[in-house]
Amino acid sequence: MAEDPFDAALAGFQRWTETTTRKLSGDPDVVVDEMEALLQLMRGYLEIDGPADLGEGDLKELLLRIYPRKMAVLDPEDTEDTIPAVRDFLAYLTERGEMREATRRALERELDQIAPRFTGAVMDPSNWGMASILLHEMAAEGVDVDDQAAVDRWVDGYNARLALSGGDEDDDEEEEEFFDLKEAFGLPDQMPPMRLPEVPEMAATARLAPLIAELRALAGWLGAGRAVDEDAGLADGDVAGAAAALGLLVPRFEHLWELALETEFIELDEDETRAVPGEIAQEWDEADDDEVLGIWETVFEAVIDATLDIAASLDPDRAEDLDFFGHGAALEMMFFLARPDGLPVAEASEVIRSGATDELPPDRAEEAWQSWAAAHGDPARLLLEQLAELGAVQLAETEDGALARLTPLGLAAIRTQLVESGVEIPLLPPPEQMTAAQLIAMAGGASEDEFSTETAAWLAHRTAESAARELLAVAAASDPASRILAVGVAAELGASARPAWRDALGRLELRGYAKAILAGLAEGDPARGTPSLEPADDDLAWIITDALAAEGWDDLSDDAEHEPAALAERLGETIPAGREPEVFEMMARVRHPDAANVLTVIGRQHPDRKIAKLARKSAYKAASRQAAQRQ
Repeated sequence: MAEDPFDAALAGFQRWTETTTRKLSGDPDVVVDEMEALLQLMRGYLEIDGPADLGEGDLKELLLRIYPRKMAVLDPEDTEDTIPAVRDFLAYLTERGEMREATRRALERELDQIAPRFTGAVMDPSNWGMASILLHEMAAEGVDVDDQAAVDRWVDGYNARLALSGGDEDDDEEEEEFFDLKEAFGLPDQMPPMRLPEVPEMAATARLAPLIAELRALAGWLGAGRAVDEDAGLADGDVAGAAAALGLLVPRFEHLWELALETEFIELDEDETRAVPGEIAQEWDEADDDEVLGIWETVFEAVIDATLDIAASLDPDRAEDLDFFGHGAALEMMFFLARPDGLPVAEASEVIRSGATDELPPDRAEEAWQSWAAAHGDPARLLLEQLAELGAVQLAETEDGALARLTPLGLAAIRTQLVESGVEIPLLPPPEQMTAAQLIAMAGGASEDEFSTETAAWLAHRTAESAARELLAVAAASDPASRILAVGVAAELGASARPAWRDALGRLELRGYAKAILAGLAEGDPARGTPSLEPADDDLAWIITDALAAEGWDDLSDDAEHEPAALAERLGETIPAGREPEVFEMMARVRHPDAANVLTVIGRQHPDRKIAKLARKSAYKAASRQAAQRQ
């Protein structure tokens, strides 16, 4: 049998550390121990056949995502040997002829980007898996984690606390009160404004939701009440009859029953021996529009929070190794953030699968997942189908696979939750009252079609010149991405907007754009031309800086994911080859607030060392000029 390539690499690396003349980063035993752990993670979680297959992005995935989740580290100092050990290992692979020198250099550059972020990623609680969370809780309570008996006692106590809190409804309610979506998902204080249908329209849609109809039918079937067992379920004999009466398969009925209890469409009587129609079921028919939407949102929250938990409770044996808790909320946020384009169902499925099996070894994870999927199908599909029946999402087949999009009802429900968590998401006023700033801001959360529709409605209430003046005022005061968008809308307004563009020649932020637009208009009407429309160096430098900053090439944060190859390609599209020194100097001189950052990113990330050095030199000049201007 062929030797496992990861085991073979570890053995070869150990022998190499004992004989190489190269100066190692540390003690050979420490270096080998570090690589033993990393090779195990590579084998289990990177899609490579062996260490020699490492490629672009693999080390970033390994060290910034997998390692923090899988490796429990209490002391930041314990991370100091990891990056150097990887460098030694790359040198070993190259010396052995298993990795090309060019590949090693590329991976070394990737390590350079990872190194300043690594310790922070490992010590960031939001990146931890359950094992790391528990280990840190033990340490915080003074448990000696090297004492197995002490660890066992703590785990027993922890499980006992869980068991006690699990039956305490007050504790559950208190925990729900403290769940902050904004904090949990790192959301900003404000998100783009949106337009929602009027309340009567949304309420009419909510009343037609098939899932609500099934819950009402179940409550109606109960009549004066039906006997339940000690687990609040119908007796076995009644389940089949109830399912048949409602036209449902038994598994579907069992899930609906649990959801009805969760949403209080059905309730237990005071003796908890009979199930009766709940107050919500009784209120539904007489509810006004606002009340209907309130009930609908209650059901929406229950579907998000409880669907996978209910499924797990109905098959505890297969669910024993899988963790389905909390994935609905994560999926909810993914839907909201992907709302302009929709969320691929395959992506939703992978997120739930990854979360459910995160704490399992790869072989066991695969076995547990396949066992569940064979019996019940994809859990993501179950959740999405429930949401579709509620009218919260729409499922559609596309050339690239199934896609799920939030409906206005689903969008409104999630917006309500986010607003309650402290995220400001304004609702757009009627088009005639909407400002240009609101129009441009809403684009960040809208599809191209939605933005085009809003733009057309907004323009219908304004002349071309007045619209252009409003848009250009926003453009002058905005960030690069918003400026480019506002200029683009104004550019479509034609010759009637010419006076506004002429006035824009007096603003540095707009002058380059205004010259280009006016020159284009003059081509069609030479008599109306404007002199001096040739762009100056400042104009070109401003437009180039805008373009790069709008695409995120001004982001200096540690978690910015800049790809050197993508930067080189984009810069090649923007700046003619060989003119980089000239353009960098122009960017350093222009008073653009993002010039220093853009040049710094180019200096850090560009794969051509000569170009990178030139950018760093210009970045220093730009930063110095900005500092002088602030004094």
